[in-house]
Amino acid sequence: MFATLTRRLIATTLAATACLSLNTSIFAPEAHAQQKQVVMFGDSLLANPYFLWADRFQGPGKVTPNAPGQWRCPRGENRVASALARHTGAKVEDFACTGAVAYAPIEQNKRLSKQVTTALEQNQLTPSTTNVLIQIGFNDTWKAPGFYNVQTKNFVDEMRTQVARIRQAAPNARIAFLGYPAMVGPNGEVCAIHWNNSPALPIQFGFVRSAFNSVHDWQRQAANATGAEWIDLEKESSGHDMCAPQDQRWVAGIFDNSSAPYNITTHLTHHGNDQIAGIIARKI
Repeated sequence: MFATLTRRLIATTLAATACLSLNTSIFAPEAHAQQKQVVMFGDSLLANPYFLWADRFQGPGKVTPNAPGQWRCPRGENRVASALARHTGAKVEDFACTGAVAYAPIEQNKRLSKQVTTALEQNQLTPSTTNVLIQIGFNDTWKAPGFYNVQTKNFVDEMRTQVARIRQAAPNARIAFLGYPAMVGPNGEVCAIHWNNSPALPIQFGFVRSAFNSVHDWQRQAANATGAEWIDLEKESSGHDMCAPQDQRWVAGIFDNSSAPYNITTHLTHHGNDQIAGIIARKI
């Protein structure tokens, strides 16, 4: 009898253990989530290369050197892409280039299409790519002046072409246009001089405000036309523009020895790069 009872207990225990093991295998989370693979395209705001003027004006040790070239445009070691990799643990490949445009009739090496071509040639746009981020257009506002409706059409048409190329190579990627951060005040206020922590003098430049409004409109229309997303970085970074108080300022002036360290005048500080990367990380 005890032998029979023992056999039954063993059988019951084994069955329960097997069931528990099965349930555990069904409901246990994956041990490792897929690492994000992000590709970024853009202009100098993302490239953020070494700039001699900023180095001389701030003093030694504040401007970061350029990252390894990789047959791409010069890009600073401290930039949004490197900060995004830290925030997310993602593999981030960026092809941003100073002076880059979407469609303006300038040298081909400065076109967004060249960045996409380089990414394709380097096999960085693949079915494993999870996110593609595009920040482009501000330079087109002044390098390709014209009627607004013509500018809009040219931008959207070019984005259709480039997004199609990206999707063909990276069909699983979420594609998003990145708006520009809050660089100037809501009415185009610019604070070009931050000298020895003296109070800044805001000067209103309506045409700069108009340029940012224009490019954000183009990006939204391009996102709608291509089925992509649009991330409003300006709204998310409001209050941190060039005229913000020193402890809230993410954008350097032109004559500036008081803001947090930066690589390029009128561009993001190193702290600003990190903060913008944090915003993007939450969106992707």
